[in-house]
Amino acid sequence: MILSRRNPRIAELARLHRARHRRLSGRTLLEGPHLLSEALASDGEVLEVLALPEDAATRRLCEQRGIPLTAVSREALGRIADTKTPRGPVAVLSIPRKRPGGGDTLWIMVSEPGNAGTLIRTAAAFGWDVATGPGTVDPWAPKVLRAGAGGHFRVAMEQVEEPPPEAMVLAAVPRSGVPLAHLGPLLDHSRQWWLIVGEESRGISPGHAERVDLWCTVPMSGGTESLNAAAAGAIICHRLWELRACAGNRFSRT
Repeated sequence: MILSRRNPRIAELARLHRARHRRLSGRTLLEGPHLLSEALASDGEVLEVLALPEDAATRRLCEQRGIPLTAVSREALGRIADTKTPRGPVAVLSIPRKRPGGGDTLWIMVSEPGNAGTLIRTAAAFGWDVATGPGTVDPWAPKVLRAGAGGHFRVAMEQVEEPPPEAMVLAAVPRSGVPLAHLGPLLDHSRQWWLIVGEESRGISPGHAERVDLWCTVPMSGGTESLNAAAAGAIICHRLWELRACAGNRFSRT
């Protein structure tokens, strides 16, 4: 059992909270039983689990799966966990390299971990691929993983500089874009769709704006200036999924 937060092994794992160390090692940290279960359900490569000695459920799971388990004190767990009052477990995950399959793609260009994770969760809900761009927070950061609630393990993801030339590119804008109700006739269903979601305050860069084929807006009647990136992205992504599904006759309305 590891007792001290200064233990060399704990110190090494704590460095995985930094993007550079995640990139160099190809590993990240998962916190909590839900994310651990999601990773295992998707055949993710869980290299090690660290848990409190009284965590019998995690101990049984690791025994069933043949995963190395290390018992740690609350003090040691607190150094590698991302929450203020961690209960564990914390797992070491080999970052998956699942490549996109050429479907519709949510291109995330946000730096706030909560928004990024929520958008990844949104993409997973509607069967979209995920792309990240310049300035995007590391999608495998522990905070982003926690906000994604397992969505990371149900999407294909890659970092790109620009969409493929044949894609139809859409982007969200707080006002003056095409209202969602009027999008249908303007969409080309023969092309892959890329929806760019940028920062609420800055939007997307001028260079990426030049690539946009269609700007769209979520109409609001309550006087709010704008939605945050995750909320706007989720609403637009759902509307696009609905229009794509209607065009393909993949579901019927009641």
